[in-house]
Amino acid sequence: MRIFERGPMRERRWLLLPVVLLLSMALATSGCSQIKAWWNPDDDSTDLDDAANANEGEPLPPPVANVAISYRRPGDALARATVIKYFGADVIANHQRDATRTESVVRFDGGVPIWEFKADEGTFGSLTGVGAAKYSLKSVEYSKVPSHFTQVLPEEGPPEPLDRGAYYVFQIERASGSISYQAVKVLADGSLQAYNAQPRAGSSYLLCCNVTSDFPEPVILPDTTQDAGTANPSPDESPDQSGAPADQSATPPESSGPSLDPNAP
Repeated sequence: MRIFERGPMRERRWLLLPVVLLLSMALATSGCSQIKAWWNPDDDSTDLDDAANANEGEPLPPPVANVAISYRRPGDALARATVIKYFGADVIANHQRDATRTESVVRFDGGVPIWEFKADEGTFGSLTGVGAAKYSLKSVEYSKVPSHFTQVLPEEGPPEPLDRGAYYVFQIERASGSISYQAVKVLADGSLQAYNAQPRAGSSYLLCCNVTSDFPEPVILPDTTQDAGTANPSPDESPDQSGAPADQSATPPESSGPSLDPNAP
């Protein structure tokens, strides 16, 4: 009797064994699927990395230059604006202007006019006559020709973007005959180092004042394969003066800096 009683028990145990094995396999498979989902590259958890790398390899935006223009003589107006590009600079002399300011004679290399526009006087007559207010602009943005003016250079299309590491001289001519200049260096981060300037012989200009020691030094450009928001210039290239250029008068003002806001003579 005991033998026959144990027989069914053993049979039931053998019947339960496949069920136990199936449950064990199901639990093991469930654990693996959770791990795969965690590391799955298509999972939503990778969206942050994709967003962070979305801008990698994009070119840096071109620097922006806004030229502020002022007038000393009532009724004066803007007649012509010219931008000349240079590829290098050398400080050839320094002069002490007063106890706190030093003027520097800087010779630039190159000298290529890249943008020029003039007032369109065909309809409105003299710049100092009727309609002269249309030409008394307070500011001009580089590469954007204002209304009532005609582009001279280039003959077609906008001028080339400002280059990081290049030098530029902004020349502003007024209807009264006064001309003002500003020398500008474009830094690695796109900011501008600007000084009032007066032309000297050849491609030399007298800059005022306190030109930084790194002004003639080449600029190390940021890696354009990096995100434009994370590319930083080295500390040696960081300007102690930055900002958009504006026009300055031929007579240097009492303080140096990046502002090109002129005081027309």
